[in-house]
Amino acid sequence: MDIAVKKEEAFKDGQEQKAIEAALILIKEFNIKPELAAEKMNAPLEKVLELQKNITAEV
Repeated sequence: MDIAVKKEEAFKDGQEQKAIEAALILIKEFNIKPELAAEKMNAPLEKVLELQKNITAEV
């Protein structure tokens, strides 16, 4: 049972990461506001903003 729970959590983490990445693409490629991109991709806004800030700081 413990393994099944861990697999489910890993799957959900993967889905969230893909949603965040998709939101960042919308922001960068299509100039969509972070709030709207996060909403449309069902991604947590805080994480989208954090990663966006990290990416902009690297450039």
